[in-house]
Amino acid sequence: MDKLRSTVLAAILISVLAGCATREPSPQEIQSKRFEIRPDMAVVYLYRDRLDFSRAPASLMLDRQGLGSTYEGTYYRLELAPGRHRIAGFAGDAGAFEFTAEPGRLYFLKHAVSRFMGFDQSYFFPVSEAQGRNAVLQYEYLGIHDGRLEHGT
Repeated sequence: MDKLRSTVLAAILISVLAGCATREPSPQEIQSKRFEIRPDMAVVYLYRDRLDFSRAPASLMLDRQGLGSTYEGTYYRLELAPGRHRIAGFAGDAGAFEFTAEPGRLYFLKHAVSRFMGFDQSYFFPVSEAQGRNAVLQYEYLGIHDGRLEHGT
């Protein structure tokens, strides 16, 4: 009986330790967390908190083109041409945020998702640089949008 109990405890301990394993950040993620600006572009960090109202991925559009999906505890770095831009939910998700991006500026945008009447709905909140940096430093990098898509008007 003691041998069985020891084996079960060892298995639980191994499982817990495996769950605590950290992943190595990619070179792109390390670079993105330097928060460098571009004099010719606006840089927007779009992040989704770990403590969100929905666990489901949320697909987003940037200027009417697919951006990708966000998940709890993730972020994108968007390098956008100056001008008007629109980030919006996809399909039944009518959440949207429009803004004017200025070159050489750094922006932080929090993305929250909540289930409403059976559909996930996106909400977007501009946040302070301190709050945005703190979140991004803790979260997982999803990628970069480097301005190759046309910007909205």
